[in-house]
Amino acid sequence: MNIAKEFDSISEGYTGKITRWVPYYHNLMEAIVHNLPAGFQPTRILDLGCGNGNTTALLLTRFPHAHYTLLDASPEMIRESRERFSENAQFSFVEAYFQEADFPEHHFDLVAGGLSVHHLKGHEKQAVFGNICRWLRPGACFSFSDLFVNKADEPLHSRVIEGWKRDAFALGTTEADWNWIMDHYQQYDHPDSFSDQLQWLENAGFTEASVTWSLESWGNILARK
Repeated sequence: MNIAKEFDSISEGYTGKITRWVPYYHNLMEAIVHNLPAGFQPTRILDLGCGNGNTTALLLTRFPHAHYTLLDASPEMIRESRERFSENAQFSFVEAYFQEADFPEHHFDLVAGGLSVHHLKGHEKQAVFGNICRWLRPGACFSFSDLFVNKADEPLHSRVIEGWKRDAFALGTTEADWNWIMDHYQQYDHPDSFSDQLQWLENAGFTEASVTWSLESWGNILARK
């Protein structure tokens, strides 16, 4: 099964699942929106790995007049997002993997990623960061929330997984859920550290990048072109 089909399989009831499975989910999503620069008013927004549209729904409350492009490789997630925002004329949808996506230079004011960038391996992140920088207008922002830890960084990685399990079970995750999460994590997730990704963003051409919020290796990075 590829990752698009993996997310097709969990698309039904996705929000209920992800809020049980991911600690601090609401904090992570809110950090994407609430830590943007004061007075920032984007007119074109890309939701990178939109899922069922949770990140866009938050952005829409703050930027109701912007045009939104929602990108995801899962046909079922795109379908759910289309249905969710069917009354919004300023929406477009792209079914594609991040690595395959292409947009005009200087097209977007904001690229947002809610728990999506970790699906890229390190070298893929670096390439996609370069693409995002190219797609953004000068002064525009890239804000993404995710898990920030390298799997090879022990014993930190093991402590992060232990804390994740503890918190997920406290939110209602079952043993069967956890087994699925860890199987998915081993196959499809490639998190990297804050420091590595901040360096890669600088290398990609962003003029500034910083961690705006973090807790137990979960957090948000805001980069500005």
